[in-house]
Amino acid sequence: MILSGALLLTVIVGLLSGAVAVSPADLFHMLGRRLGVTDDPERLTDSVLWAIRLPRVLAGAIVGGGLGAAGAALQGTFRNHMADPHLVGISPAAGLGAVAGIAVTPVGGPPVIMMVGAAVGGAGAALVMRRIAGRVVESNQFILVGLALGLGMLAWLGAIVLAWDSPRVPTFTFWVFGGLAGSTWSTLGAGAPVVIAGLAIIAASARSLDLLALGETEARHLGVDVDRVITVILIGVGIAVGGAVGLGGAIGFVGLIVPLLLRRWIGPGHRWLIPVATLGGGVMVVAVDVLARTVASPVEIPVGLLTAILGAPVFIWFLLRVGRRRS
Repeated sequence: MILSGALLLTVIVGLLSGAVAVSPADLFHMLGRRLGVTDDPERLTDSVLWAIRLPRVLAGAIVGGGLGAAGAALQGTFRNHMADPHLVGISPAAGLGAVAGIAVTPVGGPPVIMMVGAAVGGAGAALVMRRIAGRVVESNQFILVGLALGLGMLAWLGAIVLAWDSPRVPTFTFWVFGGLAGSTWSTLGAGAPVVIAGLAIIAASARSLDLLALGETEARHLGVDVDRVITVILIGVGIAVGGAVGLGGAIGFVGLIVPLLLRRWIGPGHRWLIPVATLGGGVMVVAVDVLARTVASPVEIPVGLLTAILGAPVFIWFLLRVGRRRS
């Protein structure tokens, strides 16, 4: 309930914040016109709210929700609280898939193929990390391998985007640091169903994630088909992250911070952690996006830069905390 109220509040703040001044009365006027409650003349603020800010704020909530739930599922699957879609290379792979989708989409075509390509790339990288996890022992080594994989794919992504130099392809900054400025109803309509499909798969696997927390051997003794369950979960994670990257680019650390903090609040049970992380991720991304477009107005800061400013200290703190425990 707290996070639902916080999400509603941040959405309202996001609609009212920006270069064009908008009051609560303007917001109610726009809603009244769209719902057919009033036939007052259209205002400039109606167009700003409906065409620009509303799809942007909704995209932020969906992107954050997908990343938050994906982070919780990754951490539960690999039993590693440092696992994050960006840190283990899933987000850069989704970016490569998105660019491949753009390449095969006709000029002026819908962004659906781009979103599907991003989902395929994200799911493929998640399954690759599953194979890697079986070959490493240390959790820190797993994260380092994921970082190396992600940096390699990010380099390929940058080379392709810079060499292509087409207005059809978002800028390299978008793929590295993310951003919601280009959100439209068209991209939202293509990306939201992809994220929701991934979230549905993750949510349906909550009980299996709880059993995997006991260890793969113990889960097998309890009748869990571990290989099949992990494959399904990671495909769901890849789909959710792919849709999120297609909508907002590579926004890092959301899948690390949100589950890490909320797990300390509500406990490790994924039946509650998955939906709460979805809400928490939505709150974080929408709130950070408001800061991104207001703190240095009229200049807009990429959302991923601010999430990195918040997330890097948390990541370092957790690494040091784990190191102290082992020593």
